[in-house]
Amino acid sequence: MSAAKRQSARAGVIFALALVVLGALVGLLTVALSVAVGGGASLFAERPQLVWLLPVAGLCSYGAYRAVGLDFSWSTARVMEAVRDGRSVPPLLAPAIIVGTALTVLCGGSVGKEAAALQMGAAASGLLRGRVSARFRTVLAPAAMGAALGAMLDAPLAGVVFSFEALRRRPDSFASLAAPAVTSLVSWGVVRAMGVRFLPGSVAAPAVLDVVFAGDSFMGDRVAGALLLLAAVGAAAGVLTLAFCGALEKLRGGLARLGAPVFALAVGGVATALVVGYADLFHYEDVRSYCGTGLSQIEAALAGEALPWWAFIVKAALTLLTLAGGFKGGEIMPVLATGACLGAAVFSAASPLLPASILGAVGASRSLGALVGMVAFFAACTNCPLTALAFAGELFGFASLPATIVAIAPACLIARRVSLYPTSLQRARGKCQFDPALASRDAS
Repeated sequence: MSAAKRQSARAGVIFALALVVLGALVGLLTVALSVAVGGGASLFAERPQLVWLLPVAGLCSYGAYRAVGLDFSWSTARVMEAVRDGRSVPPLLAPAIIVGTALTVLCGGSVGKEAAALQMGAAASGLLRGRVSARFRTVLAPAAMGAALGAMLDAPLAGVVFSFEALRRRPDSFASLAAPAVTSLVSWGVVRAMGVRFLPGSVAAPAVLDVVFAGDSFMGDRVAGALLLLAAVGAAAGVLTLAFCGALEKLRGGLARLGAPVFALAVGGVATALVVGYADLFHYEDVRSYCGTGLSQIEAALAGEALPWWAFIVKAALTLLTLAGGFKGGEIMPVLATGACLGAAVFSAASPLLPASILGAVGASRSLGALVGMVAFFAACTNCPLTALAFAGELFGFASLPATIVAIAPACLIARRVSLYPTSLQRARGKCQFDPALASRDAS
């Protein structure tokens, strides 16, 4: 064997080992993030008065970033942009985002942990960039991001798909295809071994394919009605995505005019604290349950429990206030919760309007509405329909795919020009350029 071949083989072995190590590291960090956020959520449930400290939590997060020399402007969109350009993400972002997300949830901010896990995974990959051959370095961060999302959502295949779809990249080598698969499986295995789950227990999806045939006959009218109802959920998700992403962009733009991020944190924190803090005085205590990640709404909606029709509006509004204020945390879990509440609301509203035969075709089930609403809203907000399909298949069974496809199609069609991560849209249109001003947005 020639020296060049030996060197190439050695680089390949080191790269394979690095992927295993990276997957294990991402899995451990995912567990740490889940524990930190879960602890914060539990404390807030016991002491809802902590919401008055939300502005202080934002300032503490800002101080933590500055203490380790990080720009506070590091967000999921900026991390994705850096990864696409092949630039490294600071490793210290991993502990910083864990601390920031936990503080936000502790004081009642409506954020999740999945998008935070994306930042954490990309940051962790920076520890191994110098250990592998130069030709493999740009593969590590996308693989780590996919591994983090797959581990957090208990859906490793969705993580693999996301690493390509969200970053708008094609696999150009075996290494670029194998890397996210290896890291996702390893990190998912670590998380499963340590007992961390996206949803406690399992949720069985209705067997939607059964509506096509009743006995030996094709039930065309029932199928048409069922498809119409599922498409209505998707259309509602698309319209809500337009409103949600548009409002978030305008709120962020307005608060950015205040100058330094501390002012946006103060305004967003005070606004959220006033809305939630005066719940007892004005007798709308139920609003408190919509703080935090939104896991309780997802569980309730998927279980078919009755939720107020306005649940998706409250969850979306609290999430807008928190994210626009610049608080650290993820967008994905609140998006899933909002979509689940929306889907359940559409199905509940349709129940008295549709014939029993059509409702029977879809099981007259709020849980099915929650499932397709959750997946459709996620697909529309992230512009990642394939990731959403993989997520639905892994978590709810591949029998759920026909229903989710019908809902995702109109949602993504309506919201095709907006996204929580607008840089991915710019990339797809060939307009993606990193804005250096973003890096200094938090200059004092």
